[in-house]
Amino acid sequence: MQVIKRSGEREDFDRRKTLAAIERAGVAREEAEIIVAQIEAQLYNGITTEEIYRRVHQLLQGRRAARFGLKKAFLRLGPEGEYFERYIARLFQVQGFETENRLILQGKCVGHEIDVLMERGGERTMVECKFHNSLGTKSNIQCALYVHARFLDLKDGERIARTMLVTNTRFTSDVERYASCVGMDLLGWNYPEDRGLEDLATTSQLFPVTLLDMRRSDQLTLLAHRFVSVDEVLSRVEDVRRLLSRESAQDVERQAREVLGR
Repeated sequence: MQVIKRSGEREDFDRRKTLAAIERAGVAREEAEIIVAQIEAQLYNGITTEEIYRRVHQLLQGRRAARFGLKKAFLRLGPEGEYFERYIARLFQVQGFETENRLILQGKCVGHEIDVLMERGGERTMVECKFHNSLGTKSNIQCALYVHARFLDLKDGERIARTMLVTNTRFTSDVERYASCVGMDLLGWNYPEDRGLEDLATTSQLFPVTLLDMRRSDQLTLLAHRFVSVDEVLSRVEDVRRLLSRESAQDVERQAREVLGR
């Protein structure tokens, strides 16, 4: 049975991928197996991955349905990359790094704007965030070459030990090979395997604020006021109540508690 990906490519249905995605939403293996079996019974040749996503989402409820929507939540951090960059900085903060966004650093030859500069134990890493507005778009080799060239210009004068390329989607195979060759760290959707962006977000319990179901105008309001993660809704409740209508604020707070299990 073949499915059509967002890129238009066709591939055989892989139940393991669907099972893993459902389990990441907090569903126990036994129940996830039952859901996959229900989906398999509804498959037809040429079904889209979007339709499979929609059907799984219907079978999940509440907190688990929200977490299953993590990939689209990252997409809603756009259309520009600024909010994604802030989220990545916060994600690494909870890993124990000190982080700064959008710094201008002087290299040996020219100046560079760095999306995220993070430091831990005296080691500094420059992070380039590549945000895509389409889930079918991959970060390509030109992007990796560009990032490594900037690193080479900066590393000595700014004491930068490592470089990392982060995306909300996937990397081409060329990028993965090149990064391995030059020592560049990569973080993207399901990359590295079992330690990708979605895994790091889940294990850290740091979900994008756009995971919550609300009007797009309310999402943009919160993002504009530096809300990038769900936990900030609960740590800044008074700000949420000031920025949103009473009904919307109550609903967003309820969802945040449900997603985080608080």
